[in-house]
Amino acid sequence: MERSVIVGGEAGEGVKEAGNLLSKVLVSIGYSVFTYHDYPSLIRGGHNFSSVRFSNEEVYAPVRKADYIVALDDRSVKRHKKDAKESTVWFLDEKVKEEVSGTVIRLPFRERAKGVMRSSAVLGALLKAFRIPKEEGLSVLKDLKNFEENREIFEFFYDSSKEIEEIVEVEGIKGDYFSGSEGIALGAVDGGLDIYIAYPMTPASPVLHYLAAHKKEFGIKVVQPENEIGVINMVLGAAYAGGRAMTGTSGGGFALMTETLSLAGMSETPCVIYLAQRGAPSTGVPTYTEQADLLFSLFAGHGDFPRIVVAPSNALECYLLTREALNLAWKFQVPVIVLSSKNVAESFFTQPLERERVVEEPKLWDGSGEYKRYLITEDGISPLTFPGTKGAVVKATSYEHDEMGITTEDPEQIVAMKNKRERKRETIRRFFEEREDTVSVGGDTSSKRVLLTWGENWGVCCEAGEELGYKAVKPNYMEPFPVNRLKRELEGAEEVIVVELSPAGQFEKLLNLYGIEPTGRFRKYDTRPIFKEDLLEFLSGRER
Repeated sequence: MERSVIVGGEAGEGVKEAGNLLSKVLVSIGYSVFTYHDYPSLIRGGHNFSSVRFSNEEVYAPVRKADYIVALDDRSVKRHKKDAKESTVWFLDEKVKEEVSGTVIRLPFRERAKGVMRSSAVLGALLKAFRIPKEEGLSVLKDLKNFEENREIFEFFYDSSKEIEEIVEVEGIKGDYFSGSEGIALGAVDGGLDIYIAYPMTPASPVLHYLAAHKKEFGIKVVQPENEIGVINMVLGAAYAGGRAMTGTSGGGFALMTETLSLAGMSETPCVIYLAQRGAPSTGVPTYTEQADLLFSLFAGHGDFPRIVVAPSNALECYLLTREALNLAWKFQVPVIVLSSKNVAESFFTQPLERERVVEEPKLWDGSGEYKRYLITEDGISPLTFPGTKGAVVKATSYEHDEMGITTEDPEQIVAMKNKRERKRETIRRFFEEREDTVSVGGDTSSKRVLLTWGENWGVCCEAGEELGYKAVKPNYMEPFPVNRLKRELEGAEEVIVVELSPAGQFEKLLNLYGIEPTGRFRKYDTRPIFKEDLLEFLSGRER
């Protein structure tokens, strides 16, 4: 059994909150839920909507068509008529004039509930329609401010609505309901985060907000400096002093950080940068999604230096890969980029989250002899220590340097230090080469037809693959790129279709660099995610 619900209205009317409240109820009674929030960059006004898709089987992607549509204004009706099925049930505010066909339930949403409290009204109306007991709704409302007022509104609309079908409690899909942003934040904390330093930029801001709200609980520092240049320099300063430091930003902010990214490469200072992609270039489309920062993340900065780039595709992967990113940065003393996108960051997933603190100790100086910050080693990794360590002078420099960290322009010393950093790159490559988890496989795993993708498209590729007989394959690490592991999964494939959100085909360009040539491509770049219907229609067209 699968259903989908759209809630539409203006910013400030509790549209997102309504979607999340409904989702929490559905998760609590056993359903897998995927919640997608669509909103313009306006504090009030405009058109917002939340799409809640739920099933007794796992779902990880948004769909266009809805079984239920809640429209708080005429604009929402006009915008979502195309998303209705013949059987769609409409919940309309009493003052909506726009006509729709099918079952219509009119309720005084705007008259009886103010602003964000309309979320409680919507929840009440929908739970009655689903014949879900009132108590299930009250259990998620209890954590809201002004509970009594919200309870009163919820009960009024529950009693005023109509029963449509029975959504019963199911067994099996029991999980946690959390967003990619929450996964990033919790993963960082469980990877040993000491300080998060960031300037707000959609869609990375929710991580800053979440960590700031819970900083005492997590025992961390959270700082918002004046701009992204200040941010990344503070991150490196904190890391130099011995703190596990991280920042988060989007494309424009990351652009401002690139000079200091190179400083991290030269000084071998560990740090983690969360890069949440949005519609680009320039200011672009701030509240929508894209995958056009891939090559930027791989090649940003001047000069050659090793880095690691991880690419989560859902909330659980955000948690696991960010936790690992903290450890990788300090293990190899390199910048690590967690490359996500709006649709991963701000969508909510139903997945089991078993938190565990995993903090691996880096290669530390043993205190013997004279401390050499940039000691030339076989694996390219020098021992770390931090200012204040007895017997150690700890240097960090933007200049090329010798083992002590003293500036040098001597050709032999320059080559020796560059070779050291390149040996580190090779050490990192070998570390990942031995692992199987660098690539994920889903869909119809026995098929000779392959959907090759990355990041946020993973869920929709798996679902479409299962339905139409395609194997879904994605790399979880973009640098070092798991080319050998990927080629093993593509061996014998008769068809390889690259799926991405980039007009220039950045992922396909990356594949070409490693000798992987697709036979087809699906590119979407309207800054909206790939809805399941989009990919099914494209693949079905190819089959004809």
